[in-house]
Amino acid sequence: MKHCFRIKSPMLESYFSSKKGSLLVNPYFSLFFVSLIWGFNFSIIKHGVMLIGPLAFSFLRFILSSIVMMVVLWLTEGNPFIEKKDIGYFLFLGGIGFGIYQPLWSYGLKLTLASHSALILSISPVVVILIAFFKKEEFINWYNFVGVGIGFLGVAFLIWQGGGGSSLSPIILGDTLTLLAAVCWGLYSYYGKNMVMKYSPLKTSCWCILFGTLIMFPISYSEAKNLDFSQFTLTVHLSLGYGVFLAALVAYIIWMNGVKKLGASRTSSFQYVTQVFGVLGAWIFFKEPLGSKFFIGMIMISLGVWLTQRKPRQMEVIN
Repeated sequence: MKHCFRIKSPMLESYFSSKKGSLLVNPYFSLFFVSLIWGFNFSIIKHGVMLIGPLAFSFLRFILSSIVMMVVLWLTEGNPFIEKKDIGYFLFLGGIGFGIYQPLWSYGLKLTLASHSALILSISPVVVILIAFFKKEEFINWYNFVGVGIGFLGVAFLIWQGGGGSSLSPIILGDTLTLLAAVCWGLYSYYGKNMVMKYSPLKTSCWCILFGTLIMFPISYSEAKNLDFSQFTLTVHLSLGYGVFLAALVAYIIWMNGVKKLGASRTSSFQYVTQVFGVLGAWIFFKEPLGSKFFIGMIMISLGVWLTQRKPRQMEVIN
């Protein structure tokens, strides 16, 4: 019955399938491409967030993403549904990966610098490593633990210097919210592998975003109901388009494909590459100053993430 209702779309199938020539064939190249998309995403999304509000922007972005991804899922796979027994797990993934993560990240992005957001979010691989260690899926050497410590010290240093030593600074609040978002993304990347081993990356991403948008609704309603569509300038439309089609539709599918093929730890390590493009984008779009204190924080976080990822002994089986 699945094939009876399937609409043939050669262009979409060739793009999202794992056939020769698809972006999904080489997961390392694909994830590097995602790092480029998400790196510039910090600065591009910040424009839309500043104009219509972080919660309203996130909610509108993921309503559109849910619709677009469901249409693409139906066109390419025919059967868009998941098993009833997996609904609870998808609610959990949607909550941590979108319903909670996105408001934290968007509001943090409004308050802090785009470069800070990119750096702090790169700490998410540390969360994945720690979960894998406590679940006895990876052996952690002493230098991996040192990396965890250095990474978090780098984040603390970046947050403190960004706030000028004042705990009341908007930047320090934005950095703290971004750190909480990084923890959520690490949890999503790790636990998402259970569903992506059963469903396609497209279907997994689609249902996570759908449930995440539902969870986001009560959080975002107060701001979203006051949306003034006269504020929807060309900048807002471009920011939304980038967020929906590149940063969500393309990037999330490739990310979950990476989790399926490489595992959560290796995939999460590409946040390290994302931070480089994020800092570059912040300098290009916002001319954000890159002083010595910023580079000290960047070096500490980068060293920490590198040490946590250094030759981990994988115990999980990657299909």
